[in-house]
Amino acid sequence: MQPNSCSGINLFILTEDTVTLAGLEAIIDQDDNVSLIGRAVDGAHGIRCLEKTDLQPHVIIIGEPPSKRTICENVQQIFSKYRHEKSRPKMIVVSQNDDDDVIFAALRLGVNGYLARVGSSVELLHSIQIVAKGGAAFSPSIAARFSRYFSNMRSLPELTGFSDLTNRELEILELLADGLGNQQIARRLFLAEKTVRNYVSRIFAKLEVHDRATAAVRARDAGFGGQNDSSGVEGRVHDGEVPAAPEFGRQRDRALVLIEEAHAEFR
Repeated sequence: MQPNSCSGINLFILTEDTVTLAGLEAIIDQDDNVSLIGRAVDGAHGIRCLEKTDLQPHVIIIGEPPSKRTICENVQQIFSKYRHEKSRPKMIVVSQNDDDDVIFAALRLGVNGYLARVGSSVELLHSIQIVAKGGAAFSPSIAARFSRYFSNMRSLPELTGFSDLTNRELEILELLADGLGNQQIARRLFLAEKTVRNYVSRIFAKLEVHDRATAAVRARDAGFGGQNDSSGVEGRVHDGEVPAAPEFGRQRDRALVLIEEAHAEFR
């Protein structure tokens, strides 16, 4: 179900935070093409409100969910409610929690957009329009992370000796071979340093090595490394920073194909 060019977008907001709800409502009021047909400040109550809504929403915003579990429960309940419909509403998560595992969990469940630290009303309204038309929308910092993630994946060599490593482990091994420490890798990939340490330990176990130097030598001998570019996207886009509208649109357009690949990989 997608709105046609002559109709507006029916929107429903589901959140457990009253401040978030007020902020989202204030932004939605700025666009005459978006109609707020319902709102709820409780997950279970929200599903009941959806059942009582005469109009089916085109887009549902899940605002500032307190945990990954809440996202999962909300999305699954929405899927269940519309399971007999020809199409279901599109979903956008708006949350300051932009940890990789939370974002990928949302993608696996079928969420169509994820916005972290919304910096402007233009960003949110543009994202709603994109998602309503069947696209995918992510905040600039997340879109840049996806772009870098898939770019690195494509540049990694296909090697049978490293076949047990996951895509993320291969990505970290590439940076390890470039001589980056755990803290630098964590900043580069927007991960917690503890998470990087855990990944590195698993890499050692799978490669059957006992130290960083040996792992780096094996990786470089196999063709890893030598691709460290400090002038990349991360030097230009920072968490919480929203580029000017034209640049915002270009970043989103470049990332859409990669985002669709992410949907396919994590389903």
